[in-house]
Formats: sequence, structure tokens, C-alpha cells
Amino acid sequence: MTERLANDAIVDRAIEALRRQSAEAEVFLRDSATTSVEVKDGAIENVLARGERGIGIRVIDEQRMGFAFTSDLSTSGIDECVLAARSMSAVTEPDPDLRIARGDTDEVDLGILEGVCDRSVEQRAEAAFAAERAARALDARVTGFRKTRYHDGRSTTILATTSGARGSYGESWSGLDTSVIASDAADRQVGSHARASRRSAEIDPEAIGRYAAGIAVGKLGARTLATQKLPVVLEPYQAMSLLGAIAPLFSAENVLKGKSLFAGRIGESVASASVTIIDDARLSGGLRTAPFDGEGTATRQKTLVGSGVLQGYLTSLKTASRLGAEPTGNARRSSYSGPSRIGPSNFFIQAGREDAGALVRDLDRALRITSLLNLHTIDPISGEFSLGVAGDYLERGERQYPVQGITIAGNLLGLLASISGVGSDLTFGGAGAGSPTLVISELSVGGT
Repeated sequence: MTERLANDAIVDRAIEALRRQSAEAEVFLRDSATTSVEVKDGAIENVLARGERGIGIRVIDEQRMGFAFTSDLSTSGIDECVLAARSMSAVTEPDPDLRIARGDTDEVDLGILEGVCDRSVEQRAEAAFAAERAARALDARVTGFRKTRYHDGRSTTILATTSGARGSYGESWSGLDTSVIASDAADRQVGSHARASRRSAEIDPEAIGRYAAGIAVGKLGARTLATQKLPVVLEPYQAMSLLGAIAPLFSAENVLKGKSLFAGRIGESVASASVTIIDDARLSGGLRTAPFDGEGTATRQKTLVGSGVLQGYLTSLKTASRLGAEPTGNARRSSYSGPSRIGPSNFFIQAGREDAGALVRDLDRALRITSLLNLHTIDPISGEFSLGVAGDYLERGERQYPVQGITIAGNLLGLLASISGVGSDLTFGGAGAGSPTLVISELSVGGT
């Protein structure tokens, strides 16, 4: 029987083998377990338990990179992975900006590991059933569900380099999502909602079910609007959807490739003075919080847009070298089986000081958006967009009727510059993005 090595022993074995090869290299280990229970209309449909344990090895030899990964964590499997990564480095093109992290990461409590988070399948299913019951109780027109899912997980990450960097951390998470169907005669609408947290007690199934049901029911009887220009209200979940779509524009990799409209604009105004955008991988209890990134660089808080002015980009070791800047710790890594990619951590628009409800009541007429479609079609270079939306037509903050079959169009820089109100209701979603309510002074709305 093959000996099962402990996680630290696996990393030690790989580092020793790499040093024997006289290779500058990094070893990334991920050991995780996740469980999800899917239900539909009061019955369990699927239970899935998944484990992942393996290492990824990145070698830099004469500025040529090789990468290999394995889930065979026997001594022979580790040695074979080392040799595979080293052989890959012999056939790649040299890159003078490739780097390996140096120095240990700091050990800090970031509130990302729950002490006890084990639940039985029955308890997970009951949380999902509770969301469905709350959705049905909200309105008799809730007729069914596409899917409701409770999921949770726990993982350990270890990263070490032959240059002396080493760090580890554990993390846990829980989440629940549902898609609710509401019907009224031939009119059928869907509303979805999801929440996730580092702490299972913060998942409120009833609130999630009611919110999703409210979206679905609220779409029934929707009309269209005449083509016009209107103030637009983005409540937190819709605002964070937009924020998630523009996050790649802050990637230094996209900037260097000329695929971002923010390229070359540091120090320039790119948004309203009321807008401050922050990326904070040290946010206590944040869903994207971690002490170091996928390359071993210590994470930190970064202000990307301060009072409307572009302050910087998200970088990896390589892109920071190319830009002559400090790495920001944004080389994110979702698995041992692939190298890191630049991405945001806890990425949010800073809360304003104004009550969100008061902001909306001050508008004579407005479109409150409840659904944004085709965010992937935003042009990252020009910033031009035309998005399908559904929502509510408001007068003095009061809902008059739901609307659908309309579009909003414009330019991202123009949209960001037109943000005239930022609420105090900062909310974080399941992907680590966060936003308060935003009021956009005017957008072109296409309808009938």
C-alpha cells in the first residue's frame, strides 16, 4: 500500500526534489472537500460530495517556465511531477519578467475558517427546503422552482518556493441559492438569489427564498417603456453584477495587452467623484480573503479608484515587473491544476453617506433595474455597451409597474461619471463583489 503523506510532507518532498534539480520553483498544494445538496419542490434531487487534493509545480529555468500538476501524492508521483515541470521549462520561450516569491508570508487571523461547520445531509437539505417554504409563503403565485442548493466546504492551502517563501491557511464557506418560478395565467417569470458566507450561521434560508420570490412575482404583468433617457437605480445586487463585469479592466495583464479602456489612465478621472473602488484581500471574513495569493505574494488592500480618479491596477509578480510596480497580491488561483490568473479579491464600491431610500425618493421618475443581461458583451476597449434589462418604473421612489423587453446603452466611462448618488447600504454578494445602491443621473433606455 502506498504511504499517504501529510500535506506539509508532500510540499517538503517536492521542494527537496526541485532543489536537487537546481531549479527555481514554486509548489502549490490544495486539499479541499465540498458538499452540495440540491432540492426541487420539496424533494432531494442530488447530493454531491467532492474532494480535491493535489499539487501544482511551476519551474523557472533560465527565465523559461514549466508547469505540471498531479493528484498522485506518493513519493514517486511527486518526483514525476517535478521532472515533468522541469522538462516543460526546456521547451517554452524565455520571459525576462517571470518571478518566484521570496520570504515567508505573515500568519494572521483573517476570520476565514469556521471552527465547526459540519452539517449532515439532512441539515443541508432542510436549509434548502426552508428557502422553498419561505418563497411559497410569500405569494400564492409562486408555483415552483428550477433548483435550490445548499453547499459548503473547507480547504487547506500551502505554498512554498525554493527561494524561501512559505505559507499556509485554512478556510471554510457556506452558501445557498435558489431560482423561483412565479406564474399568473400565461405569464411565467423567474427570480434568483444567492448568499454565501464564511460563517454558516449567517446564511438565512428564509430571507433568500423571500428575496428570490419577490423578484419573480415582481416581474409578473411587466410592460415595456417608450424609448427615452431616464435616471437609473442600481440596487446592490445589480450594481455588483456590473462591477463584476468591469473588474477585468483593472487587470494589469489586460492593460498590457491593450484590452482595457483604463490603460494609460492612472491619475485621470474615470468616474464620478463620489465613486471609490477598493480591492481588499485582507477584509475580515471576506469570501475572497486570503493572506497570500497564488504566487505567495502577501495580499493587501488597494484603492483602485479614489474619488473618481484611477489609482492603479491589479498585478501579479510578472505584470508588476513589466510595469515597474509593486505586486498587489492578485495572482488568484482556484485549483492546484492550473497556474494563477490575475483577478480581484473582495472587490467593492465604498459606501456613501446617503440613505439609499432617500436617494431614490428624490427622483421624479426612474428605472430601477432588477435584472441585467449580456454583461459579457461590454466592449473592454471602447467601453460601449447595450444590455437587456428588466426592472421597475418608479415615480418619487414608488413602484408604478414592472418593465421588461428594454435595453440600456452607453459607455462605461460615461456611466461611471454619471453616478450621482451612492447609498450607505454596502452589501456583499456570493462572489466577493460588493456595492451600495447607485443612482445614475441618466441613461438611454430603449423600448417601444
